[in-house]
Amino acid sequence: MTRTANWGWGSRDAALSAHHDIAWLRPFVAAAPWVTFLVLLLMMHLLGGTLAIREGVVFELPDAGIGEGESSSLVALMLPMARETLVFFDDARFVLGDGQSMDAFRSQLSERAGKLKERTLLVLADSRVSADEIMRLAAAARNGGIEKILFAERRGAEEEE
Repeated sequence: MTRTANWGWGSRDAALSAHHDIAWLRPFVAAAPWVTFLVLLLMMHLLGGTLAIREGVVFELPDAGIGEGESSSLVALMLPMARETLVFFDDARFVLGDGQSMDAFRSQLSERAGKLKERTLLVLADSRVSADEIMRLAAAARNGGIEKILFAERRGAEEEE
């Protein structure tokens, strides 16, 4: 007769049969490992889709150079449209996904920033603009000679109500 070691632990059935007054717990005790397994799978699925490692753009946040209520002479507005994100700067419209348009944006920004002592760009971004698009604009501004970038969220009329 072979005997298996149970390290002094009784089986679940033996433990439940010893206590007849909690027999109604038997289905819950039997289902507990499966519920735990399903919760673990659900957590892995939810967290696995949101975690991503991407290289970002490093930029300095502005210090007391621009206080609350003050404005910068370099202001850009980002608005998402149906298939593209538009950047408005100096009465001109630029398409964020278009390389030639962004080259024109960089050159115009570089020309304007060259005339200023403090090269700070204020970006008013609509709340629907993605973080990826904001980082692409920050990289373009950095290449255009901007030293500091200040981001502000601009809410649409329907969101303010």
